[in-house]
Amino acid sequence: MKLPFSRAKSTPTTRREIAARRQAALINEDSSFETAYRRNRNLNTRHTASPVETSERTVQHAKSRRRRTRWIILLSSALVLVVIGLLAWQCTVTVSVQTPDAASAKEADRYHRLIDEYLSARPVERFLFVLNHQSLASFFLEKAPEVKTVRLEADQLARPRLKLTFRQPVVQWTSGDKSYFVDDAGVTFSTTYASSPSVIVKDQSGVPTAAGQEVINRHFLSFLGQAVAGFREHQLEVTEIILPQNTVRQALLSIKSRPYSIKVTTDREAAAQVAQAVKAMAFFQSSGAAPAYIDVRVNQRVFYK
Repeated sequence: MKLPFSRAKSTPTTRREIAARRQAALINEDSSFETAYRRNRNLNTRHTASPVETSERTVQHAKSRRRRTRWIILLSSALVLVVIGLLAWQCTVTVSVQTPDAASAKEADRYHRLIDEYLSARPVERFLFVLNHQSLASFFLEKAPEVKTVRLEADQLARPRLKLTFRQPVVQWTSGDKSYFVDDAGVTFSTTYASSPSVIVKDQSGVPTAAGQEVINRHFLSFLGQAVAGFREHQLEVTEIILPQNTVRQALLSIKSRPYSIKVTTDREAAAQVAQAVKAMAFFQSSGAAPAYIDVRVNQRVFYK
C-alpha cells in the first residue's frame, strides 16, 4: 500500500545516469572485477599462458642464449689463437737479406749475423710493429758503416726481409795496407761494393806510418767528403786532394778546369768554406785573373796568391 508520505523511487533522468547504470549491469553480469574494463586502464589483449607453456618458452630462450654465448667464445678464442700464432711466427722465423747487387750478396751472411745479434739483444723488437728503425740504423752504422739504409719488413705472411742499400764513396785515402772511403754525407767506412772513387788523397804531410797505424782520423775524412759533395752541388768536380807537408789539419783541393787549388782547413765547417771558394772562383773567372791558390781558411776572408 502506498502511503501518502512515502517517497517514490527515483528513476534516472539524464543520459549519463542511464549509461552508467547499463554499464554497471553489464559488468556484474559478464565480467569479473579483475577483467572488467575500467576507465584510464590499458586494454590487454594478450592471452595469459599457462605455467607449462611459459616454462617451455623460457627453456628455449635460455638454450638460444647459451648457443649464442658458446659461438662468441669459440670465435674469440680462434681469433686470439691466430694472433698468438702470428706473433710467435714472427719471433721464430729467420730473416732473409736482400742486397742491391751481386758483390754485396756475397756478404749476406755477415749482415744476417748482425741482424740476429741485434734481435737477440732486443727480443721484443722481433715483433715488427714495435721495431725501432732508428735504433737499428744506429746499430748498423756502428757495426757496418758501409750500409746507408737498413729496413726490416714483411708483407702479411711473407718471410721478413732485411733490405740494405750501401754508401757510394766520393773520396778514397790509403794508409799502409788499409783504405778508407768517404761518402757525400761525410761518413767514413772501409768496405765498399762500388767502383773506386776518382778523388784520391795524396799524403805529402811527411807523418811516418806503420802497419796498423792510422795517420788520419775519421773527422778529417768526413770533412773531405763533405767538401767534395759541396763542390759537386755547384757543378764543380774535385779531381785531387793533397795533404800539405807538416800538417794534418789542412788540405789543397784541385778543381777540374781550374789552374789553381783551394786551401781549406778542418777547423771550420766544410760548407762555409765551399761557399766562400765558389764566390771567389766566380770573381776570378769574371775578371780573368788566375791565382796560384785561393785560401778560404779564415771566416769571411779570402786570400790568394
